[in-house]
Amino acid sequence: MKDLSIVVASKNTQRTIQLCLEALVQQSQSNDTEILVIDASTDGSAEIARRFKQITLIKADPICLVPELWKIGIERSDGRLMAVTTANFIPAMNWVAELRSFLQSNHAAVGGVFDKLTPDSISQWAIYFLRYSAYLPSIIPQLASQLAADNAVYQRWVFEKYAELIAEGFWEHPLNRRLGADGYSLFLTPALKVSMGYFSPPADFFQQRFLHGRMFGAERAARVSHLRRLLYILTSPLIPFVLLARVSRNVLKNKADTIKFFSSLPWILFYLLGWSLGELSGYLMGKPAKRVQLESSSSNS
Repeated sequence: MKDLSIVVASKNTQRTIQLCLEALVQQSQSNDTEILVIDASTDGSAEIARRFKQITLIKADPICLVPELWKIGIERSDGRLMAVTTANFIPAMNWVAELRSFLQSNHAAVGGVFDKLTPDSISQWAIYFLRYSAYLPSIIPQLASQLAADNAVYQRWVFEKYAELIAEGFWEHPLNRRLGADGYSLFLTPALKVSMGYFSPPADFFQQRFLHGRMFGAERAARVSHLRRLLYILTSPLIPFVLLARVSRNVLKNKADTIKFFSSLPWILFYLLGWSLGELSGYLMGKPAKRVQLESSSSNS
C-alpha cells in the first residue's frame, strides 16, 4: 500500500493539465506516492497526460462528471491517504509535502485554499468567487463543516466506511456532512494551496452547475419530508439570492479582490441561475436516470 494516492480528475483541461502534472510529478519522486489521472476529455488532455511516464492514466466516458471521475480514481488507488483535485488547478510547490504531513493526522479529512492565476477573463473570476469564496488564501486554520474536494485529502478508511455514499460518485458535501454527524473532524488550512487556472467556457460551466444543482436538490429532497420538499419548491426563486448573499459575505470577510468580484457579478448571477434551475429540477424530478460509464485504462508507469 502506498502512503499517498493523488487522484486528478480531468475534463477538457488542455489549457492547464501540463502545469498541473509538472508540479505534481516534480513533488512526487517517492515510491510511496502514486498519481492517477482520470480523464473524460475530448480536447486532447489525455494526450498531454500520456507524456508523463510517472502517472497512471485512466480514460473514462466523456459523459462522466468530475465526482464520477474521482470515484473511479478512488476505487483504482490504494494509498493510506487519498488526495483529490482536478487538472484545472496548479498545486503550490509544497503541496505534496503538506499532504504527506497528514499521514498521522486524527482528522478524517483536511482541505485547503484556492488562489487564482492572473490575468484571466471576468467569466473565469466569476467561477472562482462562486466556487471558492469560502476557501480563500486569507483564512486561518480551523475546524470546518465542509471542504472543497478540488483541494482535499481524506483518510482511506473514510471511503471504505462510507462506500455507499460514493456509489454514484464522490460528491463531497453529503460525505462531509455524514462525517460531521458521526463525530469525525474536518480541518481547513491555508498551508494546502492550489491556484485555479482556466476552468471551462461559460456555457459548459452553466451546464455543470445545473447538473450539480440537480444532484444536490435530489439528494436533499430524498432525506426530508414531503411537506419540507414542497417548501423547497415554493421558495426556489430565492435560491440565487441566498447563494449570492453567501458568496458576497465570504468575499468581504476574507478580503478578496472586491473590484474583480463586483465586475464579475453578471456572470455569477448567470451561473447561479444554472444551479437554481438544477436544484429545482432535483426537487421535482429527483436524480437523472443512471448514466452508462464506459472506461478503459492505460498505464504510463
